[in-house]
Amino acid sequence: MLTENTNKKRSFKTLVAILIVLIAIAALENISDYIPGVSPILYPTSQLFTVLKKGAVYSLVAVSMNLLNGFTGLFSLGQAGFMLLGAYTYAILTVPMEAKDQVYYLYGGSAVNFSLVDIFQGVFGTAGVGGFVAMICAVLVGILAAGIVAALFAALIGLPVLRLKSDYLAIATLGFAEILRAFFQWNALGPITNGSNLLKSYPTFGKATPYVVLSGLMIAVI
Repeated sequence: MLTENTNKKRSFKTLVAILIVLIAIAALENISDYIPGVSPILYPTSQLFTVLKKGAVYSLVAVSMNLLNGFTGLFSLGQAGFMLLGAYTYAILTVPMEAKDQVYYLYGGSAVNFSLVDIFQGVFGTAGVGGFVAMICAVLVGILAAGIVAALFAALIGLPVLRLKSDYLAIATLGFAEILRAFFQWNALGPITNGSNLLKSYPTFGKATPYVVLSGLMIAVI
């Protein structure tokens, strides 16, 4: 009982810390709205913004490792592989059709002849509220698909790997992550994964990205 209360207190403190960070980001970014003549201290393209976003992402990884290593006692090092699966799935499915030739220029275009963005824009339109709704739907469905793909691979990998224990499990999961990285960078898969080149032009939440990522972290902590 004492341990449970301690964990709740720690979770509450973490949530308060994240809320303070969110408020601080909003205040620094929009300080000119409250204090006329003062330039914004924090810009979406600033190094601090980048560090905060990456910090939130890696905090989510830490939460997942705590769930696996801390509660189940299984020593896995394959989290990076599942992150890779989710990230590639999201990007591949959401790069707009008009940008695919530019993104996949080294491979003569993409082998994936559809985009969630274009599908939802066909339903809701491209301008005004309809365009905003279409983009949000594409992002949410893309994130959901990323999670499903990562979960399916986790189930497939887990069948043989979870028969192992201790260091053997860690080595097997680390090998899985490295195999995935090499596989996705394989030139033969270039029309799908863009090989070792960056995937870009996929939709994000723009200036709201840090808030969305930190909010996701809050949900994960709860």
